[in-house]
Amino acid sequence: MFGIAVPETLPYTTAASEFLYGYQTVIAALKAGRRRLYKLYVHERGQNHEGASLLLARAKIANVKIQEVDDRYLRIMDKASSGRPHNGFILEASPLPRPPITKLASSSKANGDFVVSLDRQSREDAQINGTQTRYAYRSSGWRHPLLLYVDGVLDEGNLGAIARSAYFLGVDAIATPSRQSAPWSSIALKASAGAAEAVPIFTVNKPADFLVESAREGWRIYASDAIPPNEQPTTSTVSSEAAQKDVDTSSKLVFTYARSAKRIPADHCPLDVHPTILMMGAEGEGLRGSLLNQAHFKVGIRAGREKDEVGVDSLNVSVAASLLCYEFLQKPKVVRKPGELLF
Repeated sequence: MFGIAVPETLPYTTAASEFLYGYQTVIAALKAGRRRLYKLYVHERGQNHEGASLLLARAKIANVKIQEVDDRYLRIMDKASSGRPHNGFILEASPLPRPPITKLASSSKANGDFVVSLDRQSREDAQINGTQTRYAYRSSGWRHPLLLYVDGVLDEGNLGAIARSAYFLGVDAIATPSRQSAPWSSIALKASAGAAEAVPIFTVNKPADFLVESAREGWRIYASDAIPPNEQPTTSTVSSEAAQKDVDTSSKLVFTYARSAKRIPADHCPLDVHPTILMMGAEGEGLRGSLLNQAHFKVGIRAGREKDEVGVDSLNVSVAASLLCYEFLQKPKVVRKPGELLF
């Protein structure tokens, strides 16, 4: 080993290669098997990691070339990880598959799957992203699929944290726009703790058109939005009981129709009713008007304090996404009759 010259940088097998770093990110890529895996660099400190034997066994099963390196490689390994902790593991791999789609098409609760329509892509991109159009999801016998659409989130750490929560909670897929979004970089992948390797991630080139076309296929769109501060409980002509539900403060979420402040009953469960797109926007600015205009409903998180004394009136976008996804994926306590379902 000591007779071999150390390169200035880690060499690329292909021009599109990426370097994944950190134990959790690397082993997730090995387990998921969604990428082409070229070479694994293992420093001495990585060999002493408690999970090293499992990671190396996975790499051997995947026929990944393994190169053990010493301290002379630390500088270029640190360079490949932009100075962030790599735990002694760096994996050269093809980019994460992010198929471009134009719409979400049919879905089946009985079969536990949904269909997407692919956008145009080059032959090279197709080799990375694949051409799959049908995706399985776990319906658990009661729910429709949930896609999380993340727009305008420019912080890679936030994007990765959203992916981590989405995967953990059971979200079926994530979509991000090709512009006005943080990239799925090594920073985002590290922040996702490997979750981005497992959950389907789609790219959308024309967000407003994507929402319109998906809605025509039966998907319903919920826009994350602040609860209007002066919103009054809606009155209902259906029954006094329904009106009482409208002002029920036991729910952590407040659902309203997108084009009015009229509330939806607090026990509303989107996934019990229809395939669902939940949209999250940028911190501060929120969702763009062109996207809000396509929403069927808005959903907000009720604050725990009656009075904001220091100007904290919202949540970090990754935290808000986590809370919303958790609530959306809860099985309803009351099963509604078909005539009671929205849309």
